[in-house]
Amino acid sequence: MKPIGVIIWTEKLENLLDFYELIFNSKASKKKSNSAYFIRDNFKFYIAKHSEVSGNSKDPNRIILNLETNDIDLEYNRLISAGVIFLRPPEIEKWGGKVATFKDPENNRVNLIEQPK
Repeated sequence: MKPIGVIIWTEKLENLLDFYELIFNSKASKKKSNSAYFIRDNFKFYIAKHSEVSGNSKDPNRIILNLETNDIDLEYNRLISAGVIFLRPPEIEKWGGKVATFKDPENNRVNLIEQPK
């Protein structure tokens, strides 16, 4: 088996869609009235409405999304300028890469990760 995608359920599709279009610096690959997704290397990142989901994440550290970038400092500065709230600026990890953490509008955690050069 291999992972093929992830879904973030929400009651406010447009709120998360606008945010992740900013994060990915692109429009969604496909958008419907109750869902949208981005495709990267055959991996689908979905955002969709769900009738049993409401409000912000109550346990934002339960699942953390990891997004890889080749230049974490450039992305950090771009996102800070756009108003993204970072909980942790880029820092070098023991394994040699860099990690920065921010939250989305529903309090889900996202890591930017730059692999060691």
